[in-house]
Amino acid sequence: MTPCFDGILNLERLDLTGCKNLSHVDPSIGLLTELVFLSLQNCSSLVNLDFGNAAQLWSLKVLRLSDCTQLENTPDFSGLTFLQYLDMDGCASLSTIHESIGDLAQLRFLSLRDCTNLVGIPDSFKKMASLITLDLCRCSKFTELGCSSTSPMHLQSLIYLDLSFCSIFIIPDAIGELMCLERLNLQGNNFTSLPSSLSWLHNLSYLNLSHCHKLWSLPSLPIPTESGPSDSVGRYFKTTSGSRDHRSGLYIFDSPNCMKSISLLGNIYFNYFPITWVLRLLKVRNTLLIFISLFSTSNVCVSFLYDIMLKPYICHIIKYFPNLKFVHHQ
Repeated sequence: MTPCFDGILNLERLDLTGCKNLSHVDPSIGLLTELVFLSLQNCSSLVNLDFGNAAQLWSLKVLRLSDCTQLENTPDFSGLTFLQYLDMDGCASLSTIHESIGDLAQLRFLSLRDCTNLVGIPDSFKKMASLITLDLCRCSKFTELGCSSTSPMHLQSLIYLDLSFCSIFIIPDAIGELMCLERLNLQGNNFTSLPSSLSWLHNLSYLNLSHCHKLWSLPSLPIPTESGPSDSVGRYFKTTSGSRDHRSGLYIFDSPNCMKSISLLGNIYFNYFPITWVLRLLKVRNTLLIFISLFSTSNVCVSFLYDIMLKPYICHIIKYFPNLKFVHHQ
């Protein structure tokens, strides 16, 4: 265990990364009012983390708890007023998150990737108005967001949301309230449909629906306006969000039921949405190198999708980007 910290109250940085035999941290750590950075990353024997009854970690901005594989519960976050970065990736034994996480008003980055025993997060998380990145990738027991249409989301800064390879059966209508959202990764889940409220997400430039074997239809997506792509699109690429993925576009690879629906709908459906995604990608990158990942094993299907999705809109694209060199990869 660590020593008592009450004799070093001016400590600003504490890095215990890789202390694999560390099983206990003295609660007096909560008295370190000047502490800015705390890392307990890869402390694989740590079972519990307690900041004491009256934590005073007012200066703490970065907390790293990734790969604490024996950690079963998060600490009480009360008193961590200015925390901005919280990484708990790979905490495989973590089953619950303290309700006080909703009090982290300054938190910008929250990652819980590979927390394979986590079944949910407190409803209070919706109050984190500064949150930019929320990553729950491969939380295989995570089944729902825990928000309903009667309980509004206040995540007005959220740009990046990764819920890939969870066990989610329903995406709530409230997701349409995330008006700043640019990147949404839903691949590898169990839902059969998506809410129409996705059409409210006018800044969305990346949507991944790959490996959604039960998905039967695509949602309604934002329809382009006469003025062209929004000036606000692309804020993600100018923000240090901690994302590991910088692609843009619409991905529906290995979603066979959805592919059947696409083939049936054809032009009737695609007349409304593909140009939106193309223009957004151009707005952000100023180049066009697009991979429409709707491909199946059929070359006929690939050709069909190209004809109905991109060909009708090339003139429209050039209207906004006259110097564009269009490259098609098949």
